[in-house]
Amino acid sequence: MKPKKKTAKSKSKRPKMPKFFPIDDEMKELSALLENEISDWPWVSKKPMFGYQGLYRDGVIFAALPRSRAMKSPRSIMFKFASVTPAILASANKDSRVDTVSRMPGAGWFFFELDAPSATQSALGWLGRAYEATKK
Repeated sequence: MKPKKKTAKSKSKRPKMPKFFPIDDEMKELSALLENEISDWPWVSKKPMFGYQGLYRDGVIFAALPRSRAMKSPRSIMFKFASVTPAILASANKDSRVDTVSRMPGAGWFFFELDAPSATQSALGWLGRAYEATKK
């Protein structure tokens, strides 16, 4: 008598991994400039993570800058708010470079498009807000 064949397990309920995009040399340079600026802020530490540079304040992550690949587009950086307030969401909706639609749900992550080198000032503003929001 043959043993019964095992039935296929149902697929996991895990979310799909996001698509990653390679970044160009200009984006690597812009990301490095942002990283250098933020590295001088008090209590900031850095850890590499999946093609990104994770930025932390007192052990709490507030941003991820691409080193070799990006998630939403080849020109995007990410920043995080532990608690997304209505004021933050309203401000993000007013900035055309902040994507509030495809942000990572429930996690407080937003994507910012560095559509031009001049956008680094706005990016620093958002990164600063995310940094300040990690205060304990």
